[in-house]
Amino acid sequence: MATDTDKMSPAEMLYAGIQLTRPLLRNITARVEADLDGTGISVGERAILEVLLAVQQATAPEITQILQVKRQLVGRLLKDLVARGLLKSIPNPQHRTSNFYRLTEQSKAVIGTIRATEMARMAQFVERFTEEEIRAYFEVQSTINDVMISGYGEIDTSD
Repeated sequence: MATDTDKMSPAEMLYAGIQLTRPLLRNITARVEADLDGTGISVGERAILEVLLAVQQATAPEITQILQVKRQLVGRLLKDLVARGLLKSIPNPQHRTSNFYRLTEQSKAVIGTIRATEMARMAQFVERFTEEEIRAYFEVQSTINDVMISGYGEIDTSD
């Protein structure tokens, strides 16, 4: 969908950009799925492995909060990853029904390879933009996400 952004106000342009989110997410997911072909890892499993790579260990509720997805999905994926030997389930001394999860050596290697491939692609793609553009993109995306979680706040419609 071509859009003449020169004729848009900043608010209209931001709105049009937000409207691109759903197809962008579908396209990113399709790309990630294609890149995971042959790894035996699904997109959801990849997300959990990446979280655990970053935080070292976490409970299911912590992973659910980080990923902002349904608890049932995380629980099912964790159970499958443990059964396949890709995660360790470790008793939590502070909460007997909420175990900690950690990567195994096998899953560290798998997610390491996946991330290396993705970062090599990002290194090529990043050349299309300036550092300032990338920082601005990150700031806008982060702010939009925060606003969508917390709500818009008070909007004055008295004009």
